[in-house]
Amino acid sequence: MTERPYPHVLIAGAGLSGLALAQILRKEGVSFEIFERDVSESARSQGWAIALHGPLLAGLKESMPEDIGPIDQTNHLLPLDHLPAQFVFYDANKPGMRIGVNDDENGHIVRANRQRLRDWLRTFIPVQYGKRVARVDDSGEEIVVHFEDGSLASGDILIGAEGTRSVALLQVRKHILHGQDVLTPLPVGSLVGEIELTGADFARQLELGHSAYVVMGDAKDQCSMFAAINKVSPDGKTGHYYFLLHWVDEQATLSTESNPYWAVNASLLVERYRRPGIVLHAVELDASQLPPGRVMLMGDAAHSMTPFRGEAGVCALSDALSLGRTITAIRDKSAKKADLESLMVTYRDEMLKRAAKSISVSNPVIGAYARDPNYKLYTCGKEALPLPNEVINI
Repeated sequence: MTERPYPHVLIAGAGLSGLALAQILRKEGVSFEIFERDVSESARSQGWAIALHGPLLAGLKESMPEDIGPIDQTNHLLPLDHLPAQFVFYDANKPGMRIGVNDDENGHIVRANRQRLRDWLRTFIPVQYGKRVARVDDSGEEIVVHFEDGSLASGDILIGAEGTRSVALLQVRKHILHGQDVLTPLPVGSLVGEIELTGADFARQLELGHSAYVVMGDAKDQCSMFAAINKVSPDGKTGHYYFLLHWVDEQATLSTESNPYWAVNASLLVERYRRPGIVLHAVELDASQLPPGRVMLMGDAAHSMTPFRGEAGVCALSDALSLGRTITAIRDKSAKKADLESLMVTYRDEMLKRAAKSISVSNPVIGAYARDPNYKLYTCGKEALPLPNEVINI
């Protein structure tokens, strides 16, 4: 019987961070399996665009295998890629205000369509679909994951990367957090919608912001409206947009799994609005809640925050880069027990510190902007600065 390479890594969750980790392990020749609860790659919508920038973008370009091609192929503006990624801020009470950031020589930004990004990260990765975790056992010698279909997988390390609401995450939390409830609803109400635009309407939205724009409300309302393009049709004539309206609302903190908060004030904001809003949750762990060992978390499973500064996706993919280096070191040193825990401590502490910083600047944006007339807006690692108006023709 052939001896299994050490370590053999089990990744629960084929989202962006799970797939990024899988690609790093593939490049480094580390043995792994990756499991996804969805029955297929197209089982559900993969979400909207995500901005990649700064050290993360440089790290992805360095860490990804060359055979999957450049990350620029995920650009949400294709085929209008002559337009740089751009994020603009407006203020409903300051008609002349137009500040923002661009993809330029002062900082490269790739605004990726999430489906394209996931497809890019999935290249050559043998994802096992329809694998919903039922139980996790740790014998001390190996980790055994039991799936609802009756199958199981064993390995030396388990990485929980299925986000805040997954069955696998509940099992991982039960395993290492001893049943602690770490998912907290945030005091933010929300509405979300989608629309396709063509002609002058499409051109006008691009003029407002190539990639996205935010309209900040006044101090009394403490709200914001975010509008962004997810992708462009192949002929470049149609823009697929989404919008999110957020406002500070303490009632949202009363949301539970059995009694979710579905934007109870929606009728006051958007007439005849019938779609449910998004319940924003926070997950912020400390070291005592995440003991180092052969079971570890990454992405939203370890830290969840608002989307207000684009920090969540960057944090999750940064986890993959860091954890990829950690697991490679475990392989190179044949680290087990105390030596493995020591390496995992380094990953955990760096991840939690980085996540805490992102959470601290992301979650309070709406309220902080309303309270502080000198509040500075940031996104993609840059301060928003004055931008000229544009005229764009489609």
